[in-house]
Amino acid sequence: MFSKEEKQIKEVIIASRRLEEYLWGEFNGQWNIEEWRRMFRKRIKKIDDIDVNNPHAIIEMRKRLMQNAALSVALMKILDTKGIPTNECKIPSNLPQYAIEKECDLNE
Repeated sequence: MFSKEEKQIKEVIIASRRLEEYLWGEFNGQWNIEEWRRMFRKRIKKIDDIDVNNPHAIIEMRKRLMQNAALSVALMKILDTKGIPTNECKIPSNLPQYAIEKECDLNE
């Protein structure tokens, strides 16, 4: 028998799995770890930006938490089946503002 909290956790995991398949299903295996990090940072920033005085703040918070849960579930599956995705990302990032600054030699 599950406690109320355990039932809620189970429901979130199941809903997150469905959400990640809907949102990112075909792309999950193509993103590398840096792209995952950027996606997490973007969603954390959006959580930080929620105005608690907004009458829709709870809905917005739930939406962002579900997105993070979905990302977590998707990445956990990849870690279990493929390891840390360090390959070249085949999909251009739509989150350039979250990219990590890299020094590179343009003469290479």
